[in-house]
Amino acid sequence: MATESRPATAAPELLAHVDGLRADADRMDGYAERLRGAAATLGGHTEAPEWSGTTLERQAAACTAAAAQLRTAATALLAHATE
Repeated sequence: MATESRPATAAPELLAHVDGLRADADRMDGYAERLRGAAATLGGHTEAPEWSGTTLERQAAACTAAAAQLRTAATALLAHATE
């Protein structure tokens, strides 16, 4: 993942929000990874409900989508902050 540079002309408060959005995006990617790991682990157990893998994969996809949206928001806020 590429991190955009932060211009010195932007307000510190907005830059803090940009950093927060990026951190949240990274956190969501981490959650997606953990959910996929859980799905893989449960997939090897016959006692796990049939729906568990599909449900965990769907939740992981939602986390990945949320991470992308957070990064888009961070980019837009950074652009606004430097106008």
